[in-house]
Amino acid sequence: MDESMIGPLALAVTFAGAAAGLVRAYIAHRTRWQAEREASARAAARMNGLMGLAGTHHDVVRIVERDRDGHREVELGGPAAPLATESEAA
Repeated sequence: MDESMIGPLALAVTFAGAAAGLVRAYIAHRTRWQAEREASARAAARMNGLMGLAGTHHDVVRIVERDRDGHREVELGGPAAPLATESEAA
């Protein structure tokens, strides 16, 4: 390889590496942005569904939710648990 080509070749490799880094950063940014948008849409849909449940009359409502944050189960209504049994109160 001719020594006069080393300088421009090194410059081209440097610019290609910088461009690849910018593209990678942009793709990572768009991926995070899309994930946050999806999470926001899920939260809005969840609240809309809960408002619909609150507007109807049910004895027991059981909500089971699994997402990237984990697993949650909530039961609303139903028989109330006693605060203390007779043997505990005495």
